[in-house]
Amino acid sequence: MEAGASRRVGRPRDPFIEGRLLRVTQELIAEIGIEALTMNRVAERAGASKATIFRRWDDKRSLIRDAVAAFDVDTTIPNTGALRTDLDELIRTWVSPIGYPPAEFRHVIAAISRDPDIWRAYDAATHAERTRSLTAVVRRAVTRGEAPAVRYDAAFVTRAVHALAVEHAAQRELPLDDAFVSRVIDSIVEPILGVGRDPEADAADVAAGIPLHVRR
Repeated sequence: MEAGASRRVGRPRDPFIEGRLLRVTQELIAEIGIEALTMNRVAERAGASKATIFRRWDDKRSLIRDAVAAFDVDTTIPNTGALRTDLDELIRTWVSPIGYPPAEFRHVIAAISRDPDIWRAYDAATHAERTRSLTAVVRRAVTRGEAPAVRYDAAFVTRAVHALAVEHAAQRELPLDDAFVSRVIDSIVEPILGVGRDPEADAADVAAGIPLHVRR
């Protein structure tokens, strides 16, 4: 090669193909889990060659990490006019990204939660958005007078909800359905926000030695 000659560069990556490969990987995680997923399966379903995949990812784990970080989470902040329905809609988006009903996404959570590295990739891609959305919903509720202006840790609440989702889906193999969402709101989110509490009853409970987190 002559001095100063430019190095020949291969064809630029096609973002459509890359997106297709990520989506197919997501689908396979939901259907068969991480262990059974192979590059051959991804290539076959995507209608691509293995060489196309390996030009973008060194191995299966790196492909899966990018796939779980690319789930299309709904970033719309609910504004139904009531805290309860806002929370209901919001938590549903946390356990069911766009295009994946809760019954199907349960298998995704179960699969990726068993690998700390892959789980961290998913959490890093979604946690900030969950926290931002919860903060906005609660702020509106306080303005409407539905919730007291109590101090709470929004990031902790969102992690607590996701930890429960993992326990429910991966360890107990139960669906992330309407009943799960309602229990999370009733038992975790609303009590932390101080919603529906009676100050006089709370004072009586404290005097009697009853923890305030015990719901009536």
